[in-house]
Amino acid sequence: MVTWEMPDGTEFKYEGVGVEPSALREFVLRFMSAQADSWDAMRWADDEVAVAFERKFGKKVDVRHDLRADGSTLFLIRPRLAFA
Repeated sequence: MVTWEMPDGTEFKYEGVGVEPSALREFVLRFMSAQADSWDAMRWADDEVAVAFERKFGKKVDVRHDLRADGSTLFLIRPRLAFA
């Protein structure tokens, strides 16, 4: 699992393999800079984050974000399971 936390407490967790922490950080910063509400992560659409992640890393993922009790946001990025 790889995690990265923004200064405002927003945390990103990728539960897969093959992505370094520095690459996750770069991905988040580039995604954020492309958003109209760049620092308001609660307004980011999960499916848009998933599509951008796949473009960057070539990995299909499911993304879900939740508001924590302390007011920060957690983005959970999970590899999409391929069914045989």
